Amino acid sequence: MKYILFIFVSVFIAVSCIDDKTNLDYKEINEYQNWKIEGVDASYSLFPGESVTLTPKVRLSIDSLNPDVSYSWLLDGKEVSTHASYTFTADVYGEYELIFNAIDNKTGVAFPEAIIMNVTPLYKLGWLFLGRTASGASRLDMLITKRQTIHYLNEYGYDRWRDSLLHVQFATGLGEQLGMGPIKLVEEFSYNDYVSTENSEVMVLQESGPVELSGNALTYAGRPFDEFMGTLPENLVIQDAALSKTSKWLLAEDGLLYYAVANVLTDLHSGRYNDDPAFNGMKFTSLIQTSKADNDYHIDVVPAIDAEGTMWAFYDDAGKDNSTFIINPQNEVGRKLEIRNNTAGEFDMSLFQKFKGKRIKDCFVSDYDYLLSLLKLENGTYVWHRYAFGDHKDAADFIGLEESQVREFADQSMFTNFKDAAYFHYNYGYDPNTYDDYEWLFIAAGNQLYGCGMEWEGTGQQSSEHFYTAPVEIQSIKIRYISELDYILLGVLMVDGTFEVLEVRRSEEERFVYKSVYKENLKTLDPEMVEVVDFIPKWGSGANLFQGTCL
Repeated sequence: MKYILFIFVSVFIAVSCIDDKTNLDYKEINEYQNWKIEGVDASYSLFPGESVTLTPKVRLSIDSLNPDVSYSWLLDGKEVSTHASYTFTADVYGEYELIFNAIDNKTGVAFPEAIIMNVTPLYKLGWLFLGRTASGASRLDMLITKRQTIHYLNEYGYDRWRDSLLHVQFATGLGEQLGMGPIKLVEEFSYNDYVSTENSEVMVLQESGPVELSGNALTYAGRPFDEFMGTLPENLVIQDAALSKTSKWLLAEDGLLYYAVANVLTDLHSGRYNDDPAFNGMKFTSLIQTSKADNDYHIDVVPAIDAEGTMWAFYDDAGKDNSTFIINPQNEVGRKLEIRNNTAGEFDMSLFQKFKGKRIKDCFVSDYDYLLSLLKLENGTYVWHRYAFGDHKDAADFIGLEESQVREFADQSMFTNFKDAAYFHYNYGYDPNTYDDYEWLFIAAGNQLYGCGMEWEGTGQQSSEHFYTAPVEIQSIKIRYISELDYILLGVLMVDGTFEVLEVRRSEEERFVYKSVYKENLKTLDPEMVEVVDFIPKWGSGANLFQGTCL
């Protein structure tokens, strides 16, 4: 589709705002600078099959009450109507530009208004829940959300628009060819080539074997066990997965790793898993997701923690053909790299080598290519650990640290009865000295929520504040965000199956404040789901992941 703005401006406008017949018989005409079209939003989001009727109100500078105008509607440059109203019906996924022109019949001047129409899949955005039925089968439900444009006046009285997320529907019993013994949900993203209409898949991890579903329709897309070379290892249960830029990693329940090197960057199924476990059967406990196929931000390693608490980095930076997206895997892909101190030896390597504490949460901040880990040290102290890797030298078997620092939390008591943590990072502006920078950590403990506005300058302890009490114990929390929001959405899943969505923001007094925008018991909405095992914010595309989040 082509997005071309058709604005028809009469040459008379460039000359004058009056009609000069050289006989001093002047008449006023509508000025191009002083017109307004009201009654329509800047953008609309529709699911396939939905429609919206637009009836703009035209106010011109002179003929404001009864304008003498004709109409023209252009959809991606093609005229589709000459009536005062137009009904747009959603059909094919995509973004369409609709131009409304009110044409002044006195002068032929066109007064335009551009409107973006987004046709999105029903299951692309929302909150996705993995549950267990009474028989032990996997069950997939979804709270569906839709982008909604909100019009408002800013502090100077100018028209502005911002995005909002509206919870529109709860769907039950989704997915195809699901199995038994649900474990976890993982959303994977293919490389965003700005052409594909589908950029994600959902991997449902379960004891009977993982299944991958389409990101748009949640229909069956593949089975990782069918993508193994040779003989599938017996009794293989996958407990976690990580998608890097050019490979996929599966972490088995017994700690063994299996990986596939991709052949095509935009195809999640083009690679094949080796049936021999990686690194001669070395055991690992966790993977850290560092790349979600973002075109601009990623680091070229996938970190993982081995059974002794040591972090390793798997090299992952292959070349590609920019026209076909076919990958040149090179010899480096999949190499296991030791993590070493910098040349000054200034970093505490006990945080990376045979760590004796407990790793609680790991996050990648893509905008700055650094990682954050919430850790419980061996002495019982909880800290944030911020670290970054340097550039890997070709053929080297190690990668050096570029940064490593910790901040201790002032209120250690908020980790009593710890349940989960969620992290969010965002900034806007081009001057690093003036932009707003949000770095928030949320802690769920018992039925309480705490918020921390992280600061890294200085050496003082990190402050936090309690801001929410749930009616029952919290099971887990997750964060989602879309562009132009002035708040984040914090999803809170409780042990009784209640799910609540909070709009969280910072007040002028720099306090966390919230508003509950959704609250339902999922087991009441879906009686077949007897237990909610996991949930994720469904992003639909790696391009929707903003700058920093825990995955």
